[in-house]
Amino acid sequence: MDEKKEAKMNTGIDAVKRQLHDYKKKYSTDKLVKGVLYFLLVGLCLFLTFTVLEFNFRFGTWIRGFLLFSFVILTSGILLIRIIKPLWEIYSGGKNLDDAEAARQIGRFFPEVKDKLLNVLQLQKITNQDESLLLASIDQKSQELSTTKFVNAIKINANLSFLRYLAIPVGITLILLLLIPQLFTESAARIIQYNKTFTPPPPFTFNLLNESLDGFRNEDFQLKMSIEGDNIPENVYLENNGRRIKLNENDEGLFEFTFPKMLVKTNFRFEAAGYSSSEYQITLHNRPLLKNFNVFLDFPSYTGKQDVLLENIGNVEVPEGSQINWQFSTTEADSLWLKFDKDEEPVTSQISDNQLFDVEKTFFNPQYYEVQLANKFSKNKDRIRYRIEVVKDKAPEIHAEIFQDTTLFSFIVLGGSVSDDYGLTKLAIKYQTQNAKEESLFSTLPLPLDKKQSSQGFYYQWRIDSMNLKEGETLAYYVEVTDNDEVNGHKSTRTGLYYMKVPTRKELKESLAKEAQGAEKQIDKSLDQAKEIQDQIKEIENRLKTKKKMDWQDEKLIQDLLEKKEELSENIEKLKNQNKDLNERRERFSERSPKLKDQMEKLQSLMDELLDDETKKLYDELKKLLEEKSQLGEVQKMMNQIENKEENLEKELERALELFNKMKFDFKLEEIVQDLEETSKKQEELSEKTENSENSKEDLIKEQEEIKEEFQELQKDMEELNKLNQELNNPESMPDFSEEKEEVEKNQEESISNLEEQKRKKASDNQKKSAQQMKQMGEKMQQMQSNMEMEMLEENLDNLRDIVDNLVKLSFSQETLMNNFKEVNQSDPRFLELSQEQLKIKDDAIIVKDSLLALANRVFQIASFVTREVSALNEYMDQSLDALKDRNKSLAISKQQFSMTSMNNLALLLDDVLQQMQQQMADAMGSPQKGKKGQKKNMPGLSELQSELSKKINDLKKSGKTGRQLSEELAKLAAEQEMIRRELEAMQQKMGGDKEGGPGGLEDAIKKMEQTERDLVNKRLANISQERQEDIVTRLLEAEISERERELSKEREGEAAKDFERKIPAAFEEYKQLKEKEIELLKTVPPKLNPYYKKEVNEYFKRIGSN
Repeated sequence: MDEKKEAKMNTGIDAVKRQLHDYKKKYSTDKLVKGVLYFLLVGLCLFLTFTVLEFNFRFGTWIRGFLLFSFVILTSGILLIRIIKPLWEIYSGGKNLDDAEAARQIGRFFPEVKDKLLNVLQLQKITNQDESLLLASIDQKSQELSTTKFVNAIKINANLSFLRYLAIPVGITLILLLLIPQLFTESAARIIQYNKTFTPPPPFTFNLLNESLDGFRNEDFQLKMSIEGDNIPENVYLENNGRRIKLNENDEGLFEFTFPKMLVKTNFRFEAAGYSSSEYQITLHNRPLLKNFNVFLDFPSYTGKQDVLLENIGNVEVPEGSQINWQFSTTEADSLWLKFDKDEEPVTSQISDNQLFDVEKTFFNPQYYEVQLANKFSKNKDRIRYRIEVVKDKAPEIHAEIFQDTTLFSFIVLGGSVSDDYGLTKLAIKYQTQNAKEESLFSTLPLPLDKKQSSQGFYYQWRIDSMNLKEGETLAYYVEVTDNDEVNGHKSTRTGLYYMKVPTRKELKESLAKEAQGAEKQIDKSLDQAKEIQDQIKEIENRLKTKKKMDWQDEKLIQDLLEKKEELSENIEKLKNQNKDLNERRERFSERSPKLKDQMEKLQSLMDELLDDETKKLYDELKKLLEEKSQLGEVQKMMNQIENKEENLEKELERALELFNKMKFDFKLEEIVQDLEETSKKQEELSEKTENSENSKEDLIKEQEEIKEEFQELQKDMEELNKLNQELNNPESMPDFSEEKEEVEKNQEESISNLEEQKRKKASDNQKKSAQQMKQMGEKMQQMQSNMEMEMLEENLDNLRDIVDNLVKLSFSQETLMNNFKEVNQSDPRFLELSQEQLKIKDDAIIVKDSLLALANRVFQIASFVTREVSALNEYMDQSLDALKDRNKSLAISKQQFSMTSMNNLALLLDDVLQQMQQQMADAMGSPQKGKKGQKKNMPGLSELQSELSKKINDLKKSGKTGRQLSEELAKLAAEQEMIRRELEAMQQKMGGDKEGGPGGLEDAIKKMEQTERDLVNKRLANISQERQEDIVTRLLEAEISERERELSKEREGEAAKDFERKIPAAFEEYKQLKEKEIELLKTVPPKLNPYYKKEVNEYFKRIGSN
């Protein structure tokens, strides 16, 4: 029972205590709410009070410090007491308020409780004194108090009444914040920064216009600011590091100042009219910088260029397809990239090391690029821009000069230059043949090429005679060069298409006729010039006869004479080349008879000998006399010698003209015979085709028309042959072919008619008759040609025998007269009679001369040396007569001796010609005297002739002959020796003028022969030693061996094929030499030369070559 009562009592006490605990907690909460409201009210009032005071009075640092710390202390105290302490009480369970005080507060609030709660708490403390009574009292009172809620004694909502007090400062704050925001911002800031001096706000504002005050080291920093307000000061200053700097105002009303090359951060503020701005600070950073870079140029291998490393060079020129690797060294850079103008996306770099960046790219087109660097503060300031110049692989260049052999159509000379920027792989001629019916495919002929040289000349002589081009065919060709481009593929460049057309037979005939006419005109022109020179010589001689001294007019005439002679020499040289070209063309395109070939050679030899060295020496001596102002007599003597030479030249030109016309006639005659034979063959073949029914009528008629046209052309050629015959000095009697021509034309016309009427049998018969008649015409012309040759040979032989006989007689007469003059003196009456005999011999010699010159115009075998010897004979006789007039017997006898020697020389030389003509006549008659038909008579060599001469001299020494017999023998021997000497001189000139000074040279042999001649003429047989004669024979044998080896070498060269060597034009030779020099110069260009300058050097050499 007691335990139940005790439990009941404890329950009542616990309930009271729990209510009491709740009350204490709510009491602390109410206290906290009041503290917060109080803190806000007091803090806000203090803030308003202090800021308004500072805004209005702008206190100094001490007062602002006092206000700041007073605000902090007061608000901190209120915060500690009014807020923090209640919070602690709440979390600590209200330990700061004991139960007795709480009971009293509750008793005061609740009248019905009064002291009951306090009594219960006191009774609990004294339970040990009287437990039963205490428990009963506690239980009673607890039951009474349990119905009352203690927490209701505290009304937290009652604190809301304090908000009306708080609303006043809050409203004031909001109004001021809206109206005067700077009251809080500026005043509060000044109070907080109490230790900082603040100047009073000016009536204007300082506006810093720079978006950022971040600068960069070692760079200028430009500061910009403006002033706004009602009162604008006149001057604005910048305060920096104790300096006061006046700012400059620009046109826009802004103030500027530049900090040069900043190295450290700096503080500054603005000042104007006694007012200062806030203090600012410029912070410095580092920009990313490019220290240096390397560029590796990796060129395509085919260019032959070595890879290059460049330092700090961004503008480069590279061949197409080159790879470029950059390595950049930087400072303060976090990243690097290259921006190319033709690429949308930049090329980023790879970091190879600290502040080292690598970039690589292959180029095919030129581009600009920028190097861009960046870090977290900025990019590079200065624009780093370069250009990659990409040199495209150009197509190779070719410059060609073409020389076509339009005379013989046997070769083409190609020369020129080829070049490329890096190298060449192939040079070739591409050619095809074209005719009226078809075109062949292009063939390739490789040309020599040095692949190591990018620029070089080429020269090639293309022999096309082995291609066997037919009449009327065209050779089309061009030269093509290929480069070594491995990026775009090999490129080729070609020249224009060149054409070389082989003439048709008709075109060739017309061309040969035109060339022959040109050569004939050149002979006429040279002959007219020779006559003009001869007249001028006579004029000069006549002028000088009446003078004792030459005047300037005489010198001018002589100078004109020298110039005309020079011009004549050039024309004769041109004539020689024209005739040589004409002969080569005739031999190249048609087979000629041995007789015509021999005539061609003899005529060319005659033209080659028109300009002799002796005449040239005379003109050189005359020029020298003119320059040295020599005596009149020397000039007259020289003019006399030149006159004789020019007279001989005139005769030789007249002879060349006549022989040329004769050869034209023979050529035309032989050509007509060949054409008649070919045309008759075509007519016979057409006759066979006509009999074959498979051949169409139209084709047969067309072919018959062509043959008809060919025969009409033949008729024109026969008319031209008649004209050529009439132009000869001694025209031949030509047969009449009128009937044959009419029959051929009639049968051809009937053949065409029968073909049109499909009468093939009759047409074939007409064609056969026409062919037979043309054959008969050809045979008739051949017979006429043979008869004319025989008649002319017989006539020429008779004339030549008479001339040789007359020369021998003249020689004897001259010798007899010479001996008679030796027996008389100048005062002897017989002297005049003997002089008259000399005059008669001269007249007889003139007759012989005229006869010989007339014969020379018909006979090709008579060399020009013969006609010159005739002139020398007349000259000696004239000199002998002049000496006789002056009674100068010794000089007259000497000249008579020379004239007799000339007669003997002529007799010997003409006797040789006589033997050749006899051999020719025997061949023509079909009974050769020696050897086979058509072969030349074997003539003894000079060594054999000299050996025979030496034997005759030795025999004469032993014979004991005297008087007339001895003189005749000596004259013959002297003439033979002179002939051998002249032949040896000609051989020497042919061999290139061997003039060795030792005993082994031809010059020594010639001198010894001249000495033998003098001994023979002067009858000094004893002085002619056997040793000297043997030595001459030895030298002649050596010369003949050398000549045979030379001829053998030429034969070996010509064994492969019949070759017509053509001289390359002088201009082409110069071009070839120039190109060779250019190649040598190009080889000297330093390989390490800058590409730009090396290119310019190449262009320079090209320009040299093109000029």
